[in-house]
Amino acid sequence: MNDRTGGDLDTGAERQIDWKDVRFTFFLAGVFMLLKWANFTRPEWHINATDALVSFLLTLGYIVARARHQPEKLDEWGISTPLTFPAVAVALLLIGIGVGVLIVSTGIAFAGGPRFEPSYLPRMVDYIVGAFPQQFVMCSVGLVSLAKLRPFRNTWVLALAVGLAFCLAHFVLPGKLMSTMLLELATLFPAGFLAASYFLKFRNILPLTAMHAILYILLSNWTSWAMAHH
Repeated sequence: MNDRTGGDLDTGAERQIDWKDVRFTFFLAGVFMLLKWANFTRPEWHINATDALVSFLLTLGYIVARARHQPEKLDEWGISTPLTFPAVAVALLLIGIGVGVLIVSTGIAFAGGPRFEPSYLPRMVDYIVGAFPQQFVMCSVGLVSLAKLRPFRNTWVLALAVGLAFCLAHFVLPGKLMSTMLLELATLFPAGFLAASYFLKFRNILPLTAMHAILYILLSNWTSWAMAHH
């Protein structure tokens, strides 16, 4: 699962956890949860999209600020790693698998439901600001940090742990319906596992960001349709 062309996660130079990254992650999570809670308790404020935009700008600012003095961090984070043909091919394959799973799990394949609407495209582009910070936290910080701990070095346990953490992180958000939570449990855990595995192989979060944005918009639209017709 560890591929040298995608970046070595277990070199002596990288075994020390970067606590600046970890502290930023906790700060970002705190800001995100505060905005989510404000939106849930004060809907009249109309700040529904603010959490994603603020998280994106904070993440981008952090990356730029640190990369100015430590440009090697861009490779460690999986931002400047060369994007190879196998990396693109596997990304497309994972998108295809994800779409197939969503079609089956939401039941639209058997109920004559929607397949794809042109309006999804601009929404996918817009959601990049929400997907990028999540991939940065999950892979660039979380996965890279755990990989420096002995129990998680060069094992599939690392991808399982990151996938589980990605799934559970969505359960703490306010206003979740039980049916939505169960569907997320069935989809987000394998999605997180595959995303972690992809990062371990190719060390690049940019395709993961695109996959995240595409599949999230499909998941939200097709799940809403399925719940309204069952």
